[in-house]
Amino acid sequence: MSLDWSLSKIYNPRPGWYRGELHVHTSHSDGAHPPADLAEWAKAGGLNFLAITDHNRVDAFNKPDPAPDFLLIPGMEVTLQNGHFNVYGLEGKYDWQEDICIGLFTVKLAGKYLTTTDLMRHTAAQGLLNSINHPLRVPFDWRDDETDLQYVHCVEIWNKPDAPDTIRSNPQAIALWTEWLKAGYRTTAIGGSDHHSLKLMPGEHKLTERLGWPRNYVYAENLSGAAILTAMRQHHVYVSMGPEVTFQAVIGDEIFNIGEDLGQRAGEIRFLADIFDCPLPAYAQIIKNGSAVREVPVNTRQASLEFNDYLHPADPAWYRLDVYDEAGLMLAVTNPIFTGPQRQPVLKRFGDFVDRV
Repeated sequence: MSLDWSLSKIYNPRPGWYRGELHVHTSHSDGAHPPADLAEWAKAGGLNFLAITDHNRVDAFNKPDPAPDFLLIPGMEVTLQNGHFNVYGLEGKYDWQEDICIGLFTVKLAGKYLTTTDLMRHTAAQGLLNSINHPLRVPFDWRDDETDLQYVHCVEIWNKPDAPDTIRSNPQAIALWTEWLKAGYRTTAIGGSDHHSLKLMPGEHKLTERLGWPRNYVYAENLSGAAILTAMRQHHVYVSMGPEVTFQAVIGDEIFNIGEDLGQRAGEIRFLADIFDCPLPAYAQIIKNGSAVREVPVNTRQASLEFNDYLHPADPAWYRLDVYDEAGLMLAVTNPIFTGPQRQPVLKRFGDFVDRV
């Protein structure tokens, strides 16, 4: 693997919100373009990073080398008969790839890892980040009901919005993630365009694909693969179809941002949110434990809202910001700010939640 794919290579030393795409296919699997071209287009489009996630292949990391002035994060879409999940942070070769990277678009688990839980447990132990893709988008939905959710670090709540079938499955994915949060899982929500081509594919009459649609905003200590993946583990992410947002909690003189865990505290807390460059008409909500506790219309492409609450140290709680258009489709969703002790999930399996959506 080329040194240009090193997770430790820093492209910008400053901490901040970095914009990126987490689900892209190249000409090394079923995409139309090489990594270097995608990097140039992403940079021109205002993105700071791309994750390359070809189906069951890692050829893109060997030839050609990526552009040296743009961050490409090495990953792979493990494409199984019972669902697809991305692994992020690949460096070198891994034993499980012997049964996955066998030249097939879709594979059946074999060898030492006969279930997705077995495989995810192993990839997690290797320091890789696991993310279930388009969990409810038939026929690409996640169909292994026995999957143990403790090994699922991220979930793709918004996938390929240009596809007509995701109008239904994306809101369902958000609802699924919300049920996970209510149960006690702190799974990071991300989005992905599932990008394949910037030219018409066979049977298409209109170009709809767009890199960074949706866009992931990640607050990282610097712009490097390692820092981006660490920030994703820490839930410092929001997903957007256009608006930029801020969402903070204030206790006294302390300010806490998206994804932070405040621990067990007592007393007053104030949540502040701002939305900018928002398509109209729209509305914004502050969500507490799955229910809207504050809502305002967005009438002038920007809006502010706040919510005051009282924390009890023994009570688990989470708060996030949602922004939707008048049809109820996502414009922006933040990962939560957490308070209190972490609830220990009673339900363990993916299938335990599907009927709740």
